[in-house]
Amino acid sequence: MTWTLKRNTDQALMSLHSQYHWLDEYDWSSLKQSAPVYTLSGAVDIQQGTMLAGRPITLDCTNARIKRSELEQLQAWVQMPELTMTLTHPDDRTFTVLFASPALTDITPVKVIRAGDEHPDDKFTANINLLTV
Repeated sequence: MTWTLKRNTDQALMSLHSQYHWLDEYDWSSLKQSAPVYTLSGAVDIQQGTMLAGRPITLDCTNARIKRSELEQLQAWVQMPELTMTLTHPDDRTFTVLFASPALTDITPVKVIRAGDEHPDDKFTANINLLTV
């Protein structure tokens, strides 16, 4: 079971390493609340509402690797404005997402690669930052 990211425009599919970890899965709540505002009579006004989108999905690379060719493909996808995708969790949950800004962070080669010795299968670590829409 792996993570998959599918572009909704043309169904192009990318499988991501199964060891990616959803870093902020439990840091978000759809219930949002305004700061308390006190009226002249001393009453308090607090507004609450349910967020319909905007949940961050940060795929942490601590234990995951991504190939140079896949990283280049993701970088090309990042350049497409308003690109929506379907992210499928390894447990089969699906989310409609777009890239957050910045989209890719902590990009680091697993081993030192000299200029000119690059290969499409070179391994990197890279966090992938998404938002639900």
